Amino acid sequence: MNVFYQFFIGRFLPDDEEYSRARLIVNFIIISIAISIGFALLHHQFQFHIPQWLFVSFAEILFLVLFLFRAPLSISLLAHVIIGMVWSGFLIGISYSGGIYSMVIPWLLLMPLMANLLIHRKAAMIWMILSALSLIYFMFFFDSQPMMGDPKSSWRSLIGNMGLVIVIFLFTESFSRSKARLLQALKVSNADLFEQKEEVLTQNEELTQQRDEITIQRQHIEEQNVQLRKQFEQIEKTNAELALRASEIFNRNATLEEHWHTLLSISKSRSVNFGDSVEALRLVTQTAAQSLKTDRVSVWQYQPESNSIKCLLLYEAATNSFTQDEELQGKEFPRYFEALMKEEVIPADEAETDSYTFEFKESYLRPRHIQSMLDTPYFLDGKLGGVICCEHHEQRHWLPEDIIFAQALSDIVSLIFRATQRRQYEARIREQKKEITRINQSLEQRIKERTQELETQNQQLAEYAFINSHLLRAPLCRMLGLIHLIEVSDLKMKEMELINHLKKSGNELDDVVKRINKAIENGDHFGREHLDNNDNFTPNL
Repeated sequence: MNVFYQFFIGRFLPDDEEYSRARLIVNFIIISIAISIGFALLHHQFQFHIPQWLFVSFAEILFLVLFLFRAPLSISLLAHVIIGMVWSGFLIGISYSGGIYSMVIPWLLLMPLMANLLIHRKAAMIWMILSALSLIYFMFFFDSQPMMGDPKSSWRSLIGNMGLVIVIFLFTESFSRSKARLLQALKVSNADLFEQKEEVLTQNEELTQQRDEITIQRQHIEEQNVQLRKQFEQIEKTNAELALRASEIFNRNATLEEHWHTLLSISKSRSVNFGDSVEALRLVTQTAAQSLKTDRVSVWQYQPESNSIKCLLLYEAATNSFTQDEELQGKEFPRYFEALMKEEVIPADEAETDSYTFEFKESYLRPRHIQSMLDTPYFLDGKLGGVICCEHHEQRHWLPEDIIFAQALSDIVSLIFRATQRRQYEARIREQKKEITRINQSLEQRIKERTQELETQNQQLAEYAFINSHLLRAPLCRMLGLIHLIEVSDLKMKEMELINHLKKSGNELDDVVKRINKAIENGDHFGREHLDNNDNFTPNL
């Protein structure tokens, strides 16, 4: 049986009043199903005026209603549903069995009784009024229908009234047990409280206080029930607040998810990764204004040499236009620049009174009708690169998801400048690579030309060496030989002939030397082809 209750009302705590009320309703449904099935089985024997299908359908519907307890519905609502179904079933039965003269009329007493036990006194009054109105309705609209009389009417009356008595008895008995179980749980709870107080008070004081509290408890059980109802109402109120907070969290999560998709789209865009910085900043500022629903978004660049920030691009949502704003000096706004140097995000809901932005009040905020600002710095190579400024014409509270989105945008701006630097470096590398290729090609050509020149010079030197070894050495050797003959000869008649030969050889040697010097000075080629077969010079030099 506990498994049966656990299946249908397991969402309630066993020691809670809601569990007792839910169990009481389930018991009533079981009793009603049993009575309806009993009347359906006895229908042929006693020939009830109410159709047999009504008893069977009523039992089936009540069985299906049991599954409503697994839905997150309140006990009061479920109790109203059950009472309404019983009331509807009785009205149909009364209309079939004689109207105001029907023996089912007394069963209408169950409605205010059930409402009083299951819900509260106000509900009992409402259902009592509905029951009375039902009687009045049958009195005026079924007054012409006579009382049905037949040999078995007394038995049907007996069974119907006995059924009502049994239902009331079983229902009230179940209520008494539920109430006793709840009282027992309260007693156990109070006993625990009393045991806790024993640690503070003496034993005699605890006994006296326990007796007083037990007396007060017996006298004010109804007050405790009221307090329990108040607690239940407080729980419902707390649940409503939790539902509201859950809705807020859901909305914030939806906003964060939308911001995430926006940031992902920006980070993948061609203008950010491959376009110029101006095109990318246009995309970032316009997207930021649309996502944050703000009036103005601008990107400023920090200039350390002058301690100032210069507006690179300003987007205004009202006119959907891009412009540039003025340059702001750090000496005029020291508090604001101090916050930037600390790498802090500046969420100024009231810009004119914020501790970091109040300095802009006269010169910047009022002329541009700005009431709220959200500034997030971005960094390049670990140093302050500038700031993204989101401005709104009306006062606005910047939410954490707005700040997170703005910080992510500042990181994207850093990536934009880094991508621009990277493309510039790549362009320089490409130019340097072209220059190196050109130089290498020029060097190759020069090396080829120089190699050709060296080969030509080597050939010339080889020719000169040949000439030196064959042309110069031959006359010289003849001269040396002649000189030797002069030294050893004693024939005076041959001295003139020897001297002439020596002179001729010296002239030949002198002529060869002159020709070689002339060829070297003029850069002409002088080779062995200029010699004849008798080792004489050709006259074309």
